[in-house]
Amino acid sequence: MMPVLVLTAAGFAAALVLVVVPAGEHPNTASPSSPSLWRRWGGQLEKRFGPRPARMRKEVAELLRQFSALLVSGRGEGQAWEDLRRTWRSRDPDHTLFRVSAQIAASEAAGTGTAEGLRRYVATHSDSDPELTRLLNRLIAVTALSEQTGAPLSELVEQLADSIDEAAELAAAVETATAGPKLTQLILTLLPAGGLVLGQIMGASPLATLLGSSVGILCLTAGLFLLGTGRLWSRHMIRKVTRRA
Repeated sequence: MMPVLVLTAAGFAAALVLVVVPAGEHPNTASPSSPSLWRRWGGQLEKRFGPRPARMRKEVAELLRQFSALLVSGRGEGQAWEDLRRTWRSRDPDHTLFRVSAQIAASEAAGTGTAEGLRRYVATHSDSDPELTRLLNRLIAVTALSEQTGAPLSELVEQLADSIDEAAELAAAVETATAGPKLTQLILTLLPAGGLVLGQIMGASPLATLLGSSVGILCLTAGLFLLGTGRLWSRHMIRKVTRRA
């Protein structure tokens, strides 16, 4: 009885990992007591269930408005990015926009300019967050336009912030609309494992039935195949809607 319960618990844990860990990503090995481990798992949960695109767009728009306000107040670009580096570090030393600000501030201090700092950050972090990369590429284009035409950078950055805010509202609406399907996907993925655990607790021994005969193994294999296919198909539909938005 005990080995069967262990197998059931292992299956339930495997289903939970399937839900939590995104496909193609593997959490780095770390000590269980390390705070960074919990931060990484929290980030994985936020990436899967949280309003990541909308929040990132809102935060980038906030950063751009802060940058524009500093330029209007008479700050140079280098001073503005240094101020932003301090501001975002005080908010969260691990925040992505703190690292962006630090990279640009270092580039300005070296005399290579804002656009070059942005390009370097995008080149070294292009795979970490596609949404942030896309937004930074838009900022690179705005910075280059200001350098080529002499247009006030503060005004161009403010207009870009407005555009990103509108995109953030759209992303939030899409995430709200897809929250129900995502929750349904989660429940349907965990239900079979929960049913096995409940069956074992009630003494029905479903694993013994599934693993004790060729028919049971065939049913188990077919069930796992259909579960995986349904999960992949629902994920495809959700991503298709998100991409179009």
